[in-house]
Amino acid sequence: MNIIIIGCGKVGSRLADVMARQGHGVVVVDNEDENFRNLAPDFNGIRVAGVPIDQDVLKEAGIESADALAAVTPDDNVNIMVSQVAKEIFKVPRVIARIYNPLSERVFHEFGLDTVCPTNLTVNSIYSMITGDREASQFTFGNNTFSFRKVPITPELEGRGPKSVDAGNDSVLYGF
Repeated sequence: MNIIIIGCGKVGSRLADVMARQGHGVVVVDNEDENFRNLAPDFNGIRVAGVPIDQDVLKEAGIESADALAAVTPDDNVNIMVSQVAKEIFKVPRVIARIYNPLSERVFHEFGLDTVCPTNLTVNSIYSMITGDREASQFTFGNNTFSFRKVPITPELEGRGPKSVDAGNDSVLYGF
């Protein structure tokens, strides 16, 4: 897969390193040359310095043949703009934006963009730890909220396959 990562901070550099090690073609775009130092010394992808919302910079990064783009700068506005450009102008099939402000998430969804909000993920994790409800976790990705709950298997469920169990309203049993 050809992947463009916008932003080379902690998340962008780590994502770039992981994707490159998995054999994907990775291009990292950042407007600060010094941020490329965050990449692993053995990073074998391409670095492009420039303003990420500039279409010429995106073309230099190979957006016209990109399979995916992840906008992970620390600026929600930059992430939404570059995501829109990637999705609407260059028709990149998979576009994901990180946003910090949960209130901005609605705006991203109105534009049909998939998001990851570390603020919401952190709040949900800490809530579970504080309340002691470590058996349940809730995650929001884009317009979808997923709740995971670990429940003990009752004797009447023993020996049955997941497809034979009615999990209830809007629930899916994914294993036991």
